[in-house]
Amino acid sequence: MQLIIDIKNENLVDKIVWFLKAFQDKGVEILNYKTKEANENKQNLLDSKWDKEFAKKHWKEIVLDTDLDDMDDDERLYTATARFYNDKYSD
Repeated sequence: MQLIIDIKNENLVDKIVWFLKAFQDKGVEILNYKTKEANENKQNLLDSKWDKEFAKKHWKEIVLDTDLDDMDDDERLYTATARFYNDKYSD
């Protein structure tokens, strides 16, 4: 016999599965139960694979399309140094 349960509140899922696992030694078998973390990990793996493949194919467009051209490293360094010395010697 099989029992299908539709649980609306995701916070109860783990508690109900924990309760049902107590009856495993009496012949209860839990089928098609995947934890929320397992589903998220699977989705993250798929997303990272797609991102890597996309980056390999379109790396040149990605690099050339960045907005780093108008950033002056010397100006940023000067501003950061000025802020550091101001904070250090202001007291």
